[in-house]
Amino acid sequence: MHAGCVAQPSSGALLSSPKVQVEENVLHHNEYETIVILRPDLDDATTYGLIEKLEQIITTNGGHILLRDDWGKRKLAYPVAKHQKGHYTLIAHLAPPQLINELERRIRNEDGIVRFLTNKVGDSVDVPVRMEQMAEQRRIREEQERLRRERGESESDSDLDDDDDTNDESDE
Repeated sequence: MHAGCVAQPSSGALLSSPKVQVEENVLHHNEYETIVILRPDLDDATTYGLIEKLEQIITTNGGHILLRDDWGKRKLAYPVAKHQKGHYTLIAHLAPPQLINELERRIRNEDGIVRFLTNKVGDSVDVPVRMEQMAEQRRIREEQERLRRERGESESDSDLDDDDDTNDESDE
């Protein structure tokens, strides 16, 4: 028997078991990344309102948000709907496969979104474990950003001191 045959049972007996169904729906989802490009002429409140609306669609339909990464306004490779720029946002999330159809349907109905792409990153991900991993990654990322800011401030302070020393020596 091939591994592919096990993943797709031929009879519905396995799926009708309540214990298996609950474990599959609650503990295991697929992992996705959805990138949306919003119109650049939208104000910040509208932009973030649309992103929050997408996140709400995910969470109310049984999904879990892992990460929201706002990439800001960037130049598009080619004009889309007469726009040269777009506001990019990445949403990493865990969701059952049925949710993606609903999410993409609602994205298509939004006038403020000019393009989107959903990539499947992982199959049958254990939700609690992945949520813990993402929380740890988020904590590490915030710590690195904090250290980078501190180094950036201290480097700029030391650069000013070095510049003053250089100017003092050249004046003599």
